[in-house]
This record gives sequence, C-alpha cells and structure tokens, in this order.
Amino acid sequence: MSDNNKKMKMPITGVILVILITIILALLAMNLIGGNAPIAGGPGGKAGAENDETMVYSVLTETLEPEDMENYLKFNGDIIAETTVDIYPDTAGKLTKLNVSLGSYVRKGQVIAEVDPSLPGQVFASSPVKSTITGTVTDLPFKVGATVSSTQIPVASVGNLTDLQVVSYISEKDMASVELGQSAGITFEPYKDETFTGSITEVSPVLDRSSRTLEIKISLEEKDSRIKSGMFGSVRLITENKINVISVPDESLISSSEGTFAYIVVNGSIAEQRFVETGMNIDGSTEITSGLSAGDQIVIRGHSMLQDGSAVRLTE
Repeated sequence: MSDNNKKMKMPITGVILVILITIILALLAMNLIGGNAPIAGGPGGKAGAENDETMVYSVLTETLEPEDMENYLKFNGDIIAETTVDIYPDTAGKLTKLNVSLGSYVRKGQVIAEVDPSLPGQVFASSPVKSTITGTVTDLPFKVGATVSSTQIPVASVGNLTDLQVVSYISEKDMASVELGQSAGITFEPYKDETFTGSITEVSPVLDRSSRTLEIKISLEEKDSRIKSGMFGSVRLITENKINVISVPDESLISSSEGTFAYIVVNGSIAEQRFVETGMNIDGSTEITSGLSAGDQIVIRGHSMLQDGSAVRLTE
C-alpha cells in the first residue's frame, strides 16, 4: 500500500473513533439520568401512583324509575267457531248430493246433503242429511260420490261464526302458569300491526298423553269481520303482572362468587358497588327486588374495569 493511501485512511479512522466514543458517552449519560428518575410503582414511583389514583373511567348510565313488568307465554293457535257441530248421516251409503259449499250459511233443519243407502240388488230411497244448528259450513270432508261407511262419520261441520275463539296447546312445563280469565293479545299475519284482545275461557282438565300438551281456548272479546275461522294467530298470554317495580338492563348486572351486583354513580363522579337480589327476567330486563331504588343512576356500559370507589365521567 502506498504512503498516500495510508495518509488518507488515518484521518478517516480517527473520525470513526471519535463518533464511537461520542455515542458511548451519550449512552452512559442517559443511563445515569434514567437511574435517578422515579419508577412508576417503585420506591420512587409517587408520580405513577398518583396517575393510577386519578384514573377516570367513561361510563354510560341510566336513571332508574318504577315501571310495570308483564311475564308472558308466547305460542300459536287456530281460529275456530266457538260453537261448532258435526253433522252426521242417518245411514251409511254413497254421498249423492251436496247442497252446500264451504262457507255456506245454513239454517237449522236445512238439507245439506243426501246419502244413498242402496246395496247391490237392493234399491232404497236417498236419506237426507239435515243441519242441526243455524250457522256457517266450516268443513266438508267428503265429495259427491264418496262412500260414507258409518253413521259415526260426519259429512259436514257447521259453526256459529259470530263468536270466534283461538284453540291452542301449551307445554306441560307451562301449565301451572295458565288459568281461566287470563288476558291475551292475538296477532294475525294479514294485520301484523294490530293486536286483538281475548281471554281464556276453557282449559282442558287432562293432558294429551302423546304430545304432553294442554288444550286451551281463548275467546275474542270483540267481533271483527276480518277474522275468519281457520286463520292462524300468534298469542301472547299474560301470566304475571307486577306494578311499579325496579328493573335494570341485563348487561348492567355482574355475577361473582359473592353474588350479583351493579355499579351506580354517586355525587356525579364516583362508582359505588351495590349487591342486589333479582326477580323475573323478561325481554332483556331483570327485576330488582332489593339493593337498588328509584332515582339511582346505574352504570349500563363501561363497568368492566370499575371497582368500588372508581372515579367516573358520564357520557351520552
């Protein structure tokens, strides 16, 4: 290597050494400064502790007010005539005439069909089938030409459609909640935004063995020509009604090994833990039987990090 090259490299090497020494001295200085600074949570961490103590949590609250709560059962049912009678023939044979159609209005004693009891080699006069009540034909199970094999098989059903009722079946586990006179709201698919009222007028004394269900009948309180026999309705049956109770949203309650509790805000800025006793739960709301009062400002959101005495800030 030439003398000129050596002379050029020596200044460069010196510069690099100076830079390295400067970096090392800076790191040492930073370590010394850091060692004297207080550590949060440590012996010198007073500032950090103060930050923890002044932590403020944003929460959403709701002021509790007394309200009414209704417990209910929901099920479906079919509309039938309150008075429906099956019409039977006086003799077995071939159905030769049907003088009515489904929905026809008939009077008591009117001939609605004829049955020919003739047998091979024997000719008999047709036997008339008469309605035993005045009303509307709601069922015609046979067509002309069909054979009615027994006098115990109806050829028609006639009902009084001025009084309609809902027939439905409830499960065995719910039967203790049902009794005569309970009110119900009924809705129908064609009139979704309207609720028709009714009450239980009949409860079967026995349980169906195969389905383990109990038959009930609900009479409609108002006559409405829009409601037809055979329609399908959704029933909301009120089983329990409580007036002026305190209820809270389910999400505001927290369960622990010590019990169920919620947080309320006192003095506008402090979270206070309250253990509660609960009652019925309906549609996302839980009845509070003890532990909270009307006017309490309960935390419904933002309570996951709270502790008793935490500082809070109310949000909307």
